[in-house]
Amino acid sequence: MTPTAPIKNFRLPRFGDNGYTQWMLLGEQGIYDRDEQVSVQQMAMRIYSGDQRMALELSMDSPEGTLRLQENRGYSESPIEIAGANFKISGIGWEWSGDTKEIIVKQDAVVKFTQGIAGAFGDIGETNTDGDLSDTEIHSDLLVLRTTVEEYYFEFTGSVHAVSDQMDLKSESLIALADVPQGRGGSGAKLAPSELDSIRQIIARDDVTIIQSGKTIKADEAEFFPREKLANLSGAASIDMKGAYLSGETIRSQSGEIKIAGTKAAGRAQMILTETGGLGILGASALTSDTIILADTITMGEKPTENHFLFKGSVEVMSGAVQMQSARMTVICNKVDQPKTTEVEDLDLKVGEVKNIVASGGVHIEQNGQVATGEQVTFYPADERAILTGDPKVINGEAIVTGNIMELKPKLATISGEADGPVVVRLPEMPDLGYVAFTPSSAAEPMPTAQIETEATIVTSQVLHMIEEPRQTLFRFTENVQVTATNLDTTCERLEIIAVEQADAAADAKAALELERIEARENVVIKQTGRTATAKKAIFLPKEGKVVLEGSAVVKDEQGSAAGHRMTLFQGQGRAIVEGGGLEGERARVTLPGMSVSQ
Repeated sequence: MTPTAPIKNFRLPRFGDNGYTQWMLLGEQGIYDRDEQVSVQQMAMRIYSGDQRMALELSMDSPEGTLRLQENRGYSESPIEIAGANFKISGIGWEWSGDTKEIIVKQDAVVKFTQGIAGAFGDIGETNTDGDLSDTEIHSDLLVLRTTVEEYYFEFTGSVHAVSDQMDLKSESLIALADVPQGRGGSGAKLAPSELDSIRQIIARDDVTIIQSGKTIKADEAEFFPREKLANLSGAASIDMKGAYLSGETIRSQSGEIKIAGTKAAGRAQMILTETGGLGILGASALTSDTIILADTITMGEKPTENHFLFKGSVEVMSGAVQMQSARMTVICNKVDQPKTTEVEDLDLKVGEVKNIVASGGVHIEQNGQVATGEQVTFYPADERAILTGDPKVINGEAIVTGNIMELKPKLATISGEADGPVVVRLPEMPDLGYVAFTPSSAAEPMPTAQIETEATIVTSQVLHMIEEPRQTLFRFTENVQVTATNLDTTCERLEIIAVEQADAAADAKAALELERIEARENVVIKQTGRTATAKKAIFLPKEGKVVLEGSAVVKDEQGSAAGHRMTLFQGQGRAIVEGGGLEGERARVTLPGMSVSQ
C-alpha cells in the first residue's frame, strides 16, 4: 500500500544486509508518486560507509529530489550541495546511485577542498607546522564523484579551472583522489575533522596551463602529489617566466625546485634567456640577443636572494656571437627586488640579472673565429669578463695559446702561467732572418744564404695579454720571455708581436694571420746560427727581412763583432748598418779578426 498524503519532516534509513546503515534520508516533505518513488522537498541525505566504521562519507542537500528506493538511486535538476570530510561541492542537477556510490553533478560543478596544492611550484604563502592552510577550488562543467573504502574519486570534465593560493590551473579534464574519513563508530557518527593533507593525488590532462608566481607552465598532463609538494608534468612541457622560457618533454617540481628533461624522441631540454644581456666573452653590455641553452636536464631553484639554473648533459649555448659546449653549467641570477605592494604583477618571478655562469667539463667556446677550450670557465657578465682554467687553450687562426689561467674580456685576453708551466704561444711561421754582417764592402752581389726550412714561432712567458683590434692582434708578453722561430732563439723581459690578417687568404683558410712586427725589450739576447746579438730593444720586421737593434747593440759572429746605439741587419744582403748616438753617445765600431803578418 502506497501512502498518498504528504509525509512531513520524515526520516527514512536504509540498512545493508550486514545490518549497518547505508544512508539516511531526511526531508521537510515527502510524497510517494508511485511505488518505490518518493519526491522529497528540502532533501537532506546522509551517506555512510555501510560497514563497521560507521563513517559519515557524504551529506547531500537539495531543494528537491526524486528517490527510487527499490533501485537505490536518486536524481534532480535542482541545485545540490555535497559535503565530505575535507570538501564541499555545489552544482546544478544531479544523479546519485547508492549501489555504485557514485554522484554526478551535471552543470556548474564547484568543489572546495580544505587543502592547497600549490606547494610543488614554490612558496605558497602563509603556512604553519600543520601544513598548507590555503584552500583549493575547482570548477568544471561536469563532475563525477565515486566513494570507495580507500578514497574519494573526483572526475572533472569540460573547462576545468582550479585555483589554489597563488596557483591558477586550467585543463579539459582533472581527476582528484582524497582520503575517506576513518569514522568513529555508532549510529550518531559525524563528519571526521578536516584533514589538511587528505588530497593524495590530482591529475590534470589535455591543454594544461598553470599560472603561479609569474610562471606560466604548460603541458599535456600534470600530476600533483600535495603531501610531498611534488608535481610531474609531461608532454611538451614548458615554463614561461620573466626573462626566461624553458621547455622539455617532462617537468618535475618539488618544493620549489623544478627539473626539466628532454628525450631523444621529443628533443632536448631548452632554456631561452632574454633581458639578461646574454652570455659570453663580450660581456653583458655587448650582447642584446637572446641566449639559447640546450641540455639533457635543466634544474631551476629559487633561493632567498638568487635564482639558480643547473644544466647537465652535453650543454650547448648559443649567445650572440658566442657558441659554447660543456658537460654541465650553472647560471646564478640575482633576484629582482620586489616592491612591497599588493599588485600581483609585482610578485612575479623574474630571472633577474645574471650574476655568473660556471661551465665545466670539456668546455669549448667559439666566438668570431676564435676557439677557447678548458675544463672550466666562469663568466661574469656584469664585469664583462670570463676566467678559463684547466689546461686552457685559445686558438685564433694559426695562433695557439696555452697557459694556466686565462682571463677573457672584450677584445682582450690575459693568460698567466706558472714557474714550471709558462704561457706558450704558437704563432705562424717566420722566414729565416739570418744575415751576414761582416762581408767586404766591395762585394758586388749579395752573398747567398743557406735555405733553411721554416718552422712555427713559439713564444713562452709568465704573462700574456692578447688584444684584439679591427685588423690585427697584439700579443704582449712579460716576464721570462723566450722566442724560438726559424733560425732564431731570443730571450727578453717584454715582447710584443703584431699579427695581421692575410690580405689574400682564402675565406676557409686556417692560417688567417701572418707576423708583421716583433718588438723585444729589456735584456734582449738573440741567437742565430753562428752569431749572437744583444741590445735593450730589438725590432723584427719579417716582411721586410730585417732586424733593428737599439740601445747598446752588439753583434758577434765568427768574422768579428759590431757595436753601436742602433744596428739594422738585412736578411741575405750581406750588410749591416751600424749607427752611433743615443743618450749615452755610443759610437759605432767594428772589430775584425786579427790579420796574419808575412815574414
